[in-house]
Amino acid sequence: TDFLAGQLFDVRVEVHASVNGTEANGNGTPNPDFKLTIARHDERAVTAAEWFKVAEPDLETWNFTWFEDYFARDAQAPSLVNIVSKAYRRVALYDAGTYTATLTYNNGTKTTVEWLVRDLDMVAKKKNVVLFIGDGMTTNMISAARLIAHKTVNGRYQSLLQMDKFPIVGHQMTHSIDSFITDSANSATALYTGHKSTVNALSVYRDSSPDPFDDPKIETIAEIFRRLTGGGVGIVSTAYLADATPAALTVHTADRDQYGHVIDTFLNGITNYTWPTWTGPDVLLGGGAENFLPGDDSYKGQNYYQLFADKGYNVVFNNSALSDTPDGEKTLGVFSVSNMNVWLDRNVYKDNLFGKENSPDGSKGNATDQPGLREMTLKAIDILHMRHAKEGWLLMSGAASIDKQMHTLDYDRAPGDLLELDDTIKATLEKLEALGSDKETLVFVTADHGHGFDVAGSVDTKYLEAQKTDREKRGAIGTYAESGLSQYVVAGKEADGIQFSEGQAFPANWDPRYTLFSAVGANPDHRENYKVHKIGPRKPTVNTTEEEDDYIVNYKDAVTGFVVNGTLPVGNAQGVHSLTDVPVFAQGPYQELFRGTSPLEVQ
Repeated sequence: TDFLAGQLFDVRVEVHASVNGTEANGNGTPNPDFKLTIARHDERAVTAAEWFKVAEPDLETWNFTWFEDYFARDAQAPSLVNIVSKAYRRVALYDAGTYTATLTYNNGTKTTVEWLVRDLDMVAKKKNVVLFIGDGMTTNMISAARLIAHKTVNGRYQSLLQMDKFPIVGHQMTHSIDSFITDSANSATALYTGHKSTVNALSVYRDSSPDPFDDPKIETIAEIFRRLTGGGVGIVSTAYLADATPAALTVHTADRDQYGHVIDTFLNGITNYTWPTWTGPDVLLGGGAENFLPGDDSYKGQNYYQLFADKGYNVVFNNSALSDTPDGEKTLGVFSVSNMNVWLDRNVYKDNLFGKENSPDGSKGNATDQPGLREMTLKAIDILHMRHAKEGWLLMSGAASIDKQMHTLDYDRAPGDLLELDDTIKATLEKLEALGSDKETLVFVTADHGHGFDVAGSVDTKYLEAQKTDREKRGAIGTYAESGLSQYVVAGKEADGIQFSEGQAFPANWDPRYTLFSAVGANPDHRENYKVHKIGPRKPTVNTTEEEDDYIVNYKDAVTGFVVNGTLPVGNAQGVHSLTDVPVFAQGPYQELFRGTSPLEVQ
């Protein structure tokens, strides 16, 4: 485990005793006589309390149950585990080097771990950092997005994605502590703290206690940056703002679904344990009005629009108001209930913006004037530059619906939002150059995890729809030589001859006859016709019962296509994350540090 010198964290020690099951231990009573010691290099080990100069923590006890395997689950035969524990709160290691922590328990049994502490003076410093997160974005998705938005002539692309032009390219691994498939909470924790954790955990090491807020915390890069420099912090997301990727910058909980609590920590920081003072981000932009409006979904039923306003925030609800916001003001922008509308619906199939009752002001109107990722990111930079040009600033900008649309197997809306991300990156680099900040700003683009997505050919959708049976419809798929060239860069039928979207970042035609033969490796039962879903984001499955999850093909989805048998348990309504390494693109000061393949841990 790596720490930055002075990075704050908690340490929890647990001793387990199983009452039953294959791990049953004696009489199931854990021995409370245990000791944690710490030593630097080869120096003498001392107790953790002595090392950290804190009082010895009180002993805590609890128990939990779990199923050892699927057989035990089916038989409803859980194993019971009793726990004794101590937690050392808000501690740090201030000197660089290697430390050894040793737990001695159960009459002499020892467990040892090593901690590596890196000196802050040895860590490359940048004045400003822009971290773009393409949620769920893989190299395969980038290749597909390039294919539909940029034309080739004689095998050579005539234009490229902005990500293609970055000087440094690398990869990150996404596995976690106790599973090799991660979720967005766990991966965001790794990105923001430098520490891998577990599924559902936000900037904590998940413990076994029932309290979702007592797990050992790790200070995030936003908290460290604010504490040490007083610099600006900006958070932008196309998701609801309580979602895992934006949330992990300030919240510390084992349960990512504590949405109301997340919004409170954006404003007030951690209040249930001693932790550095947090005065809120300079700019916070995204969706998720339900967690700000007073009611069941907000923290303690409070009106967080008013609470943010009371602390000096300018609160805006649409793109017009955002563009008119003075750059010197702290700004909260909430533009929809739940996730914001995706690029394809905001720009091409605009009828889908109506009938949603997703206005952020609680009026149940339609949020038709939403900014895109580009507008939010550029405004955030203006605000951060105006407020913290001297101290520097940190901005996280998340393209959330690459992931959300890939989960629902929407192979048009996912690359649409990926292309929006790329367009935003291009505009950001131009903005930084115009501000004179490009030489002092690291721009870093990556993903938090991947999906098992790829393209294996093309589909003649006209031929597919003319066939009668599912097996005959599969004959519309062209592989190898029959895959042909991308038709997305060819203008629609109303155009005279062949026209290309020269220099543009998006396809000229979202509904060509020849589309991509796209798929993911893990999916529920569903139907595919490989055509864009013009009436809104896709819903590939429906539940057969209200009592339990049992998903089947949605009879309203892709009705002209053929059924694709699922590979996931029938309780899965959509696709899942995958193991794949994710790409890293870096440009700016110390860009060379991001070359190669590394764990998903960024500091």
